[in-house]
Amino acid sequence: MKSFFTFTHKLVVSILFCSFLFLFSSPVSAQQASNYVSNVSYETAIEGQNLTIKADLLQTSNIANITLAYKTFGQTEFVKREMEIVAMGAEVTIPAEDVTVPYLEYYLIIELRDGSIETYPYGIPDEGSPQQISVRALSQKDKEILLLSPARGELVTLSDLFISISLIKAPDSIDKAATKIFLDGNDITSMALFAGDLIIFYADNFPDAVSYGMHSLKVEVFNQDGTVYHTINSDFKLVTTEYAEAVGKQFVYSGNVKGESRSEVYGDESTWYNNINANVNASYSNWNFEGNAYITSEEDSKLQPMNRFSATVKTDWMSLKVGDSYPRYPTLIMDGKRIRGISGRVELGAFNIQASYGESLRKVDGTLLETIASSETNSLLSSDVIAIDSIKYGNPYGKVELGTYSRQIFALRPSFGSGEVYQLGFSYLHGIDDINSVEFATNPEENAVLGTDFILRLDDQRITFSGQAAISISNSNIADGSLTDAQIDSVFGPGSLYDVDPEDVKTIRDIIEPFMTVNQFLGPLNPQEFASVAGEGAIALNYFNNNFKAKYIYRGNEYNSFGQDYLRTDVAGINITDRVRLLDNKLFFSFGYENLEDNLQNTKIATTTYKTFNTSVSIFPRANFPNITLAYTNYNNQNGIKLTSADSLYVVDDATNRFMAQLSYDLVAGIKHNASLSFITSSRDDKGYYNSDASNTSVSLSVNSYWDKDLTSFVSLVYYASDISYKMLDTTTVITTDYMDANSEYNYTSFSIGGRYRLLDNKLELTASISPSFGDFERQAFDFVGQYFVLENLSLILQARLYRIPNESTNSIIGLTTRVNF
Repeated sequence: MKSFFTFTHKLVVSILFCSFLFLFSSPVSAQQASNYVSNVSYETAIEGQNLTIKADLLQTSNIANITLAYKTFGQTEFVKREMEIVAMGAEVTIPAEDVTVPYLEYYLIIELRDGSIETYPYGIPDEGSPQQISVRALSQKDKEILLLSPARGELVTLSDLFISISLIKAPDSIDKAATKIFLDGNDITSMALFAGDLIIFYADNFPDAVSYGMHSLKVEVFNQDGTVYHTINSDFKLVTTEYAEAVGKQFVYSGNVKGESRSEVYGDESTWYNNINANVNASYSNWNFEGNAYITSEEDSKLQPMNRFSATVKTDWMSLKVGDSYPRYPTLIMDGKRIRGISGRVELGAFNIQASYGESLRKVDGTLLETIASSETNSLLSSDVIAIDSIKYGNPYGKVELGTYSRQIFALRPSFGSGEVYQLGFSYLHGIDDINSVEFATNPEENAVLGTDFILRLDDQRITFSGQAAISISNSNIADGSLTDAQIDSVFGPGSLYDVDPEDVKTIRDIIEPFMTVNQFLGPLNPQEFASVAGEGAIALNYFNNNFKAKYIYRGNEYNSFGQDYLRTDVAGINITDRVRLLDNKLFFSFGYENLEDNLQNTKIATTTYKTFNTSVSIFPRANFPNITLAYTNYNNQNGIKLTSADSLYVVDDATNRFMAQLSYDLVAGIKHNASLSFITSSRDDKGYYNSDASNTSVSLSVNSYWDKDLTSFVSLVYYASDISYKMLDTTTVITTDYMDANSEYNYTSFSIGGRYRLLDNKLELTASISPSFGDFERQAFDFVGQYFVLENLSLILQARLYRIPNESTNSIIGLTTRVNF
């Protein structure tokens, strides 16, 4: 009971303290209005390091798929990657090369089982704006302040653990005696030995200070005036002697098995879920093995797979993965597409090869709802009416609930050169639907893509030339196979529809047929206009702390790759970015300009020009002062059509201005706090026919407070407001409509407070939070998680979530998870 009152007292104090702060913490948590996502979290984003994005879900019963869309500063478009949904969460990792200063933008695309789409934050692109993640820059001071031991991620025993810090290369302005060492947020400086330019902490002398498991380590070095000069963050794992001895042997393995049983009540629906998640890691000499399996009761043969399986073996020069994988090829070919099959690569430096083969879509048969006679001409116009077997069903047509064909993808990329100086690659991808896999579906399709890519780095990689190009061929209906000789003779030749020698057509068919089905649905129909060609070329320069990159892109309106679902086509133009680093990476100025046009093959009524200008300034003082990022973006889209013309309905003439400010701060005010503030506002001025002006503002702040090694509290606040107006402009040349002036406002405030408390010698960990939302989005949510370690490698986790939507329903999620480590 005393522990409970201590927890309550400190939590109340935390609330009062946080009410005076205007900053936010790490790990970061973004909370917006959503029917499916409660919040998104991630650790501090550091330049050149992988960044994992995690989404906590309110419920999963209606979710078919979640995709993360993200882009770096000045990037042409959002990169989209499928998130792994496991139990009540989803996560995906942004690769290190995409984590660059000054910030990332992201949003989530939530595909529901009924085919509808929702985004997080809500309403993108019309009503909402993407979230921003500030990216922290690395410092040259990392070469001056050295953490000699332990190495990042190292496994050490208590007797072998000592923390060693070298200040030999530090400048004379440093106050070495003022250096602080924090272990899991706790100050252990008084336990360390200061010996000249070395600082050493022997864990064996303080066995109660470090427990078994993963630990975070932080070292702060100060100037003579008391300001922070530099901060180092690392981690290590303390293990038993028996475990360390096992690691010292040639064959080592570890893993865990987690089983969950969960009840989810959403509206009038109540569903039980049962999941098993197993992970195994092993190594033998320089070979590494990894196995993962996630089996869930959500698996449904009428949907795409929810279960996940994979087994990986890799070493320095090769890797092979069987099961579900997300292979990465040049972005025009395939980039993160999930396939179930086999994927691998061999990297020998002078010659490399990468290959993938598997199923990207599994068969889901449709349902025949009713048969339709050929005389019912009105019904035949419906999109869900297809031809069926008249002998089997009595009529030649049927209204169906459409299914999905099984789709197989094969990709191959041989390349020459390691990429450190140069690399030249050639890619081939072929995808085809299995026409025999289901009976009721849309037209089966086939696709082939051939591409090449290169990279050349000069002057110690200060100059980089890169590029890629690809051409695609697609067939929109392969149900009847390739054209027969008789069909060719009836269509081609003198006096026929096409005055072309039929034998020439047969020769071309015989050449192409091993790779593609050849019939009247094969395209593109206008190859001379480069409709199915895509390419890009770029130059990057890195001199005098200045990173400059210029890129030209071209993508025809019929370019298509089954390995790349989200690529923007029918666009061409330039993209230029420049980033200047100053004051030992403490100050960054970034600029970006993009000018793109569509209608490359003159298939639209007019050509639209898309112009974007970005600029930002980022300050990372690494002292007793917040990190600050300020950014401005302007979007301008025009197609030249006048409101006074007969085509006034198609006018594109709008401009959007967006401002962003983010601050993050580590401070000590009695106790340690991590805090941050984010402010984003945008306004769109639409001069088109409907004059759909829009504005939205988002403010979020949060604070994490570390009271002691057992208690952490957090408080966050989100305010969001949007206003969209529609006002038909007065033009005398347009047809009268019933459209009325309208205005749509959407405003809400969301507040969250909670904490985490450890007790019983860290055997029990309790986490609780309350998150009410007010305004146009009303919801009250309560979360509780209790984890109890029965044994060192066995834990039980109880999760309870209640969230109430006024005048609608009270929903709940209650689950019990058992986790075993071995």
